[in-house]
Amino acid sequence: MTLRVGQSERRRLEAEMSACIGGVFNRIFQCQIPVSFARIASMKASLYEALAIPQGATDEEVRAALRRLIRKYYAKTRDGQGNVEEALRFINHASRILSDSHHRQHYDKILALTTEASTDQRIASFVSDVAGTAQGTATRDDVIDIADEKMPMLPNKNPHHPGLTERVASFGRSTLGQLALCALFGAFIAAAIVFVTPVDAVLVAKQVLVWLTLTLLGLSVVYGIVHGLAWIQRRRGAASPGLVPQADLAILNWRREKSVFLGTDAPQEDASWIFQLRMAELERAKAGRTSEPRPWNRLAARLFDYAIWGLVLALLLSALHSAGVLSDTTTYWAGHPLVAPMLITLTWIVIEALLIASLQQTPGKWLFGVYLQFSISDAYARRDVRAQLARALRRAFRVWWEGMACGFPFLTPVFIAVAYEKVVQHGETDWDSAEDCLVTHSPPGILNAITGVVGLAAMLWLYGVAWHEPMAESIAAAKNAVVTWVPSPPSLLSRGLQSDAGKIVSIDKMISPSANAADTASSLAFADDVDTRALFAE
Repeated sequence: MTLRVGQSERRRLEAEMSACIGGVFNRIFQCQIPVSFARIASMKASLYEALAIPQGATDEEVRAALRRLIRKYYAKTRDGQGNVEEALRFINHASRILSDSHHRQHYDKILALTTEASTDQRIASFVSDVAGTAQGTATRDDVIDIADEKMPMLPNKNPHHPGLTERVASFGRSTLGQLALCALFGAFIAAAIVFVTPVDAVLVAKQVLVWLTLTLLGLSVVYGIVHGLAWIQRRRGAASPGLVPQADLAILNWRREKSVFLGTDAPQEDASWIFQLRMAELERAKAGRTSEPRPWNRLAARLFDYAIWGLVLALLLSALHSAGVLSDTTTYWAGHPLVAPMLITLTWIVIEALLIASLQQTPGKWLFGVYLQFSISDAYARRDVRAQLARALRRAFRVWWEGMACGFPFLTPVFIAVAYEKVVQHGETDWDSAEDCLVTHSPPGILNAITGVVGLAAMLWLYGVAWHEPMAESIAAAKNAVVTWVPSPPSLLSRGLQSDAGKIVSIDKMISPSANAADTASSLAFADDVDTRALFAE
């Protein structure tokens, strides 16, 4: 009985204490929480407003906005004011909050609570989250300022964005490495030229130059048409979304002036990650790597890769043909100028993906200073070799399908011109945005530039010589086919007029007998006149 009385008395005391504590905390919350929420409500921008996207934006739109912001600040290689670092640290927080569905839902909930809910609703929500249990009432001063709450990171997820501190490929950047690789490319191309160049090189060179001139004129016409259509579309359409000045200022002042609301559980920064970020920026500035769009560098790098791989395939086909594995017909059509581009671009997909996943480079990208970074806006994306290989495969396939028209010669120039306009206008292509890929460029260097440009010119001559004869045969066959399909002039006449009398060639036969008869008659008449005059003269 005594125990029962003690328990009931204990319950009564706990209830009175809870009521007393609850009253005290309610008075504290009524004074402190409206002040905190009023301070949060006075923030200049939310994450969505800073990124210039609606709150209901899809994940693709969020990633596109983050990539656009990264490209904006990666375009600067020298920054003496620290704006690039501030922007990248903001991107780190924005990516960690918006790239994860759980964190984004929590942020949207807090954002709605600070902007739409009434003061009583804010107090009730905060009390239920913090002071709803006895354990919550034991919390110390951190319940007074809601900005001090921290959400624990989800398990198995990076606390910081590793893509912003990722080291780009730097192999072959030493002088000795550059000399070795450039000498290797030069020797390979020179050997191929010596092997392919015919005996009558001067005559073939004239014909090849004519073909190349006509091809360049045709490509110029195609690009002019595509550029004109793109210009008309830009004038008619709306301008692409960009960062407004207010949002830009909010991003740069997000840490000093708290100009962007990051939620009540903003992720914390690690000093070691900030050090890695600064080292990565120093390395990027030293290499001169920028995100400014350079479509000609990208096109030259891809053409160099295709050309080198085409030479390797030609050697492989020649070896298989010599071994008797491939027949003459198969070898001929595999190297035909209408089939070989499709075969080269298709087989290059796997090779490109393997090189990018392992080395982050291809020969052409290394020569022309092109770099790829996958999942640049997703802080939680997997970055192991297997995941990188899958992304590289998907991107390479989309380049082959959407950028090169599967290598079909008559459509490839059109698709390349369209991709060029997209890079100039938006800073990225469809296959870049699909794989969340950031493309940056650095100065290639004199040795790399000379090797790349001279190598492209040499391989252009090489392919022109190799494809000259089969292309001439194809054109002759096409002419014969056209002549066969077009009806001849006699077939256009009626059947009654197709005899010998109706043909023009038979007119000579019809005219010649009458002409002979006229000559005979005139000679006889002339003879008669002479005899008659002789008789009369006597």
